[in-house]
Amino acid sequence: MTDAAAPRDAVSPDWWDHRPVFSVTDKGSRITGLAPGRAPGRLTPRMLFSALLTFTTWASATLVGSASLGCTTSAGCVADVGPGWLVGGLLVLGYLALLVTVGLAEYARERLGQRRAAALSYLAPLLAGVTVGAGAGAAVAAGPNPTEGVRQALDGVPGTEATLVSGAVAVLAALWGLTVAVRLPSALRHARERQQCIERLRRDGRRYAGRLQLGDVRFWLHNDPELDVTVAYDSPAGRHEVAARMRSSPDRVPKDGSRVVVYTDLRHAIHIELDRDAEPAFEPEQRYTPSE
Repeated sequence: MTDAAAPRDAVSPDWWDHRPVFSVTDKGSRITGLAPGRAPGRLTPRMLFSALLTFTTWASATLVGSASLGCTTSAGCVADVGPGWLVGGLLVLGYLALLVTVGLAEYARERLGQRRAAALSYLAPLLAGVTVGAGAGAAVAAGPNPTEGVRQALDGVPGTEATLVSGAVAVLAALWGLTVAVRLPSALRHARERQQCIERLRRDGRRYAGRLQLGDVRFWLHNDPELDVTVAYDSPAGRHEVAARMRSSPDRVPKDGSRVVVYTDLRHAIHIELDRDAEPAFEPEQRYTPSE
C-alpha cells in the first residue's frame, strides 16, 4: 500500500491507529504510544470492572471444567448435574471468559498505550480466576476430607485424577500469577511515564523537521515488524542523527526518506512522529509481511 494515512487516524483515540510508533529508549512490547490530543492513560472504573468480570468468568469456567473432568473418572460427577450440562456450561463460560478478556486487553492497550502493560493487566485477573477456580475444583473433588483426598491423589489412587489435575493447574496458575502481579505495578508506571513524556514534549518541546532512514527488521511481534531506523534533523546546534526503533504493521511502514517530526527539550528527551501533513507514502505490504 502506498496511500496516505487514513483520514480516521487524525481523530482516532487509539494510538495504534497512528502507527508507526517510534522510540529511542524502548524495544518490543515496551514501546509506548499516545494518540494526538489524548491524555496519558490510567486505571479507570471501566478497566477495573472488566478485570473483575475477567476474574469471575475464568474462575467459574475453571471450576466447571474441574467438575467436568471429575465426571470422566471412576469417581463420577461430584455435582448432581449431568455431564452434558457441565460440558455445555463449560463451553458457554469459556466463550464468555474469552470475550471479556479480549475486551479488557483491547481497552487496556488503547488506554495505556503499551502492549506489555496491557498484557499484564489482563493476565493478572485471568490467572487469579484460574487459581481460585482450579483450587475450588480440587477442594470439591478431594471430598469431605481434603487432606486424605490430596494424599490419595498424590499416591495415584484411581478416581482422584480431577483432584490432582485441578491442584496442579491451581499451583501453576498461582506461580505465574505471582510473577505477573510483581511486574504489573512497574509496567503501569513505565507506560504512564512514557505517555507523560510524549505529552510534555508535544506541548513544551522544540519541534524540528527530520528525515527517516529505514534499517533492518529486528523481529516481528504479532506479525508487526519492528525496525532499526535512523532519524536525521537540523537544529540551531547543528545536524543530528538519532537511532531509534520503529514498530508498525506491514501495510504502514513509511518509505525510506519520509518526513518525520522530532520533539526534544533541554533534558535531551526525544519523541518522533511521522509527519502526517506531508501525506506520507508507505512501502508495499508484502515487503514487511513475515514469511510463513
